[in-house]
Amino acid sequence: MKKYLLTCCILLAVHIGFSQEQAIQAIRHRSDSLFQLLKTENNKEKKADLIVEFYLTSIDGFPLLLLELGQQLLELAREKNDPMIESAGWSALGQGYRLTGNYARALELHQKAVDLAERSGSDKQLAFAYNQMGHIYKDRQENEKALSLYYTAMHYGRRSAEASIWFPLMNLSVVHLTMGHLDSSLYYINEALQDRNTKTSLTGGNHVIIQFTLGSIYSRKGDMQKAREHFASSLDKALEVQSPRYLNNCYVAIADHYNRHGMPDSAAYFNRLAIESVQNSASNTLALNPARMLINYYQDKNADSTVKYWRIYAAANDSLNNTRANQQIQMLTLEAQQRKWDIEQASKDSRTKWQTLMLIGGLLSAILILTLVVRANRRRKRDHEQLAQAYGELRSTQKQLIQSEKMASLGELTAGIAHEIQNPLNFVNNFSEVNRELIEEVKSQKSNVKTEELDDLLNDIYHNNEKINQHGKRADAIVKGMLQHSRSSGGVKELTDINALTEEYLRLAYHGLCAKDKTFKSGYNFTPDPILGKVNVVSSDIGRVLLNLINNAFYAVNEKAKAGDPDYKPHVEVTTERAGNKAILRVRDNGNGIPANIKDKVFQPFFTTKPTGEGTGLGLSLSYDIVKAHGGEIRVESKEGEGTVFTVVI
Repeated sequence: MKKYLLTCCILLAVHIGFSQEQAIQAIRHRSDSLFQLLKTENNKEKKADLIVEFYLTSIDGFPLLLLELGQQLLELAREKNDPMIESAGWSALGQGYRLTGNYARALELHQKAVDLAERSGSDKQLAFAYNQMGHIYKDRQENEKALSLYYTAMHYGRRSAEASIWFPLMNLSVVHLTMGHLDSSLYYINEALQDRNTKTSLTGGNHVIIQFTLGSIYSRKGDMQKAREHFASSLDKALEVQSPRYLNNCYVAIADHYNRHGMPDSAAYFNRLAIESVQNSASNTLALNPARMLINYYQDKNADSTVKYWRIYAAANDSLNNTRANQQIQMLTLEAQQRKWDIEQASKDSRTKWQTLMLIGGLLSAILILTLVVRANRRRKRDHEQLAQAYGELRSTQKQLIQSEKMASLGELTAGIAHEIQNPLNFVNNFSEVNRELIEEVKSQKSNVKTEELDDLLNDIYHNNEKINQHGKRADAIVKGMLQHSRSSGGVKELTDINALTEEYLRLAYHGLCAKDKTFKSGYNFTPDPILGKVNVVSSDIGRVLLNLINNAFYAVNEKAKAGDPDYKPHVEVTTERAGNKAILRVRDNGNGIPANIKDKVFQPFFTTKPTGEGTGLGLSLSYDIVKAHGGEIRVESKEGEGTVFTVVI
């Protein structure tokens, strides 16, 4: 198999540029033909079939073609006032944004597509729209949501007797494979292949997906022969399609197969091919995972190669982050460029007419030119306003997400404060009640009480008042301390006692979890460095970082404790240390640890290992940004099954 794959890859290296251009031209030609048919088709069922075929013609990993397709469909929908075609347009644009990593914008567009599909009344169109929306959650590994949408797509597909349901079946197989459900994955992929419409509608790119999914299933089941056959078929079709995205996916699946079965040299070879397949393409961020695997492969073997792939990894990672920050503006700019192209094309057509009109008179030509200029200026102004509005919406959404995370942190603090302040208040209430009883006793029996007994009662009342005063001051100190910590500083740094801040937030985090979960139990201790001194930081921001890290640690040990191991003792340890002019904070837990395959994702926005509804996926991301803003760094070390250490250096 390896000799066959090597021959294919050599041919790819020779012909890749020419073949990709041919593939793109073929897709454009077929799309134009389908578009002409769609213009005149009025039958709802046939129109749905054309829409699906139109989309599948352009899906083979070329996001710019999808964006062009979406624009064409939306323009046609406006001409015909057709919700069905408009739904298809939004779905195509959503997939274009999805392939470039802008999931927020993609999800918004797919929701529009679903709403319009419901208005159209077409079960085929609903199956298509729900299937496309499911890709967003599949990519983000929100597997339960993805499964729900694909099952919905399959439901609508089966309601329509003539609909092809291979695409939701294929995607159900991929998600179950991700979740480790090998039998379910194999069942759905075979169902997809048995669908009576698959042979006529299955495109090259989806053939690649089906074959490397089957290869991965049999690889995990230990059937090497079948795994090799399916990987070879997948690679053969990927080389034919010439999509960088599908080539990369295929190479990564094969590399994973070799790595799983103890052949690291072969795995490294295909990881290198995976990187080469997406270099200098719109999908260059897909080099991230194979580059990380090659770093691990070379780190003890070849320093130069380690540095080389570290640079590729860093470049892909930076590109991915920059794409997340600017994606919506870039995509809207592309739409504006498309409109500009339309204007320029109209201008070329107009120049031919001008040559004829000049025979009639220069005045009419001048009026025509002026009209075109005014129209172009209006379009440019409208495009600029749309870009500004979209950028404003993006900024507003980011602020809302950050505020949501801050409010979640405030809720944790509030619970901790309430629990912490309850003890001194209980003392105040109890001693006040005892004093009231003693005073009533003196009043009722003052004529019979001896002087010695009266002195004892008064001494008891005096000591009780001292206790009331002592615990009242304790409650007052807690309130004042938290007011100082939570007071908005407007981002201004000030000298802060890190030891005191850490100890206060550790105690509040513990009591907050105790108040929220009565079954929660965990040991904890704080070891401060007495020479740490005060550090110039924004205290409220660093407090938020501490709260996030400590809450995550307590959550980890609590989850491990729920497994019921009688010998397990949950424990969280927090330490501070001074190293030169740096302050080091460590939060250590003995929980389940972080799996190696997701450790690099923990600081990404929206990534969370907690069940749906229990985490926003923003806590560690915001903590990372806060520490970076202080000129520091935050690191994570973890051993699965043993525990995790987060280290903050300021």
